[in-house]
Amino acid sequence: MYQDEVSFKQAGSILRHWALKGIGCVVKSPPTRKSLKVMGAVTVGDQPKFHFRFVDWFNTTSFLAFLDQLLSRYRGRKIHLILDNAKYHKGPEVREWLESKQDRIELHYLPPYSPQLNATEYVWKETRRKTTHNRFFKTLSEFKERLFRRFNRFQGNPASLRSVLASFA
Repeated sequence: MYQDEVSFKQAGSILRHWALKGIGCVVKSPPTRKSLKVMGAVTVGDQPKFHFRFVDWFNTTSFLAFLDQLLSRYRGRKIHLILDNAKYHKGPEVREWLESKQDRIELHYLPPYSPQLNATEYVWKETRRKTTHNRFFKTLSEFKERLFRRFNRFQGNPASLRSVLASFA
């Protein structure tokens, strides 16, 4: 299972699109710096699974809460979690938490600066492509609802997730 974090900005972004030559296109955007932070994990294979959690901050506390969420979903199975080298993934609190759960979860760290090796990055890329690029979100709650729906689609439709993760299967 691969794990990663991402921030999605409400202001959105303009990406390649079709428009009349010389005219272009305008995507409204509120003057805001608001964003939503998400922790996610994905399994690869024939029946991929996606797990996510909206958080206020990326820190040890939110990371351990996400790990608890994963453990509750995979009772009776050991989780091998592949993740990046963020500071809060390796702190003393995390090491202490892992000591009592060695038989249920093991963390494996990717080499520094290698997001292409993390399958969750491809889920974030697809989410941006299908949900946030070239879109206007008037409120943060509307934005969160759209992200939530996209993530639920990934959870309920392994075939769509499988196509995003084709290079990892």
